[in-house]
Amino acid sequence: MDLTARHPGTGELLSTVKFMVHTLAAGELQRDLQRELTYDGPRAAEAKGSKGGRRTAVPAAKTDTVRTSYLEGRSIAALARNHGVSRGDPHGRRRPPTRSHHH
Repeated sequence: MDLTARHPGTGELLSTVKFMVHTLAAGELQRDLQRELTYDGPRAAEAKGSKGGRRTAVPAAKTDTVRTSYLEGRSIAALARNHGVSRGDPHGRRRPPTRSHHH
């Protein structure tokens, strides 16, 4: 669409052109506000002392126990069962170090 299109009799911008300009401006404003809000959230949380992310299911105090048990050969399923968490959580707690696998 030609954004410089003018009415042949009056020379004013056509109403469709005005509408397009306003729509584009509103879209840009909405994008800017969304970006601003997206960045304000983490900054506010950081100011309150939150570092973001999800809390771990295995408390930090148990991390060494989980890691040691894994390195001694306990399975992830057994560790998860014993600590009342999903099997996915101990995966993050076992690194580093990892036990060596011999093929």
